[in-house]
Amino acid sequence: MRAMILALAALPAGAAAGEIQTVLADLPGPVEFEAPDALQALKEGPVWLDLSIAPPLDPALQQEDGAWSGIVCSSHGQVSAKSVSVPTGSNHLLLEVRPGTPEQHAANMVSCNYAPQYSDETSLGHVIRIKGCYFANSVSIPTAIQWILNPLPAGDCAAGN
Repeated sequence: MRAMILALAALPAGAAAGEIQTVLADLPGPVEFEAPDALQALKEGPVWLDLSIAPPLDPALQQEDGAWSGIVCSSHGQVSAKSVSVPTGSNHLLLEVRPGTPEQHAANMVSCNYAPQYSDETSLGHVIRIKGCYFANSVSIPTAIQWILNPLPAGDCAAGN
């Protein structure tokens, strides 16, 4: 029994030594009500993620105290989040990204990046960027799939190279 527990605990680290998927996507995608192809092709295993999320899509974040809210980009830079619920553009593909701690997962970041094309009288203009090294796990739910991306150390993805 103990050997089985140790084998299961080592699975993500061992699996990370294999092929690393790269998911590079802009949200919203090119087709209305569909997730971009890069997200639709996601498979279980290690993934280097680089998402840019532009208005009108609005991710929700779970703060360290467990409360959920929208991401407020009153300035530009890193945003602290325990988890981010990412609107993919599709009701059939749900995505939750858990960045982890900066000390253990230095490659992972959620940030508000300056994007002047989205500025108006109420906003400085921004896109939200989520990037880093994760282990993708899927959960089948009625009429959809939910992806939960758990943090991996940067070395498990060769820091995006």
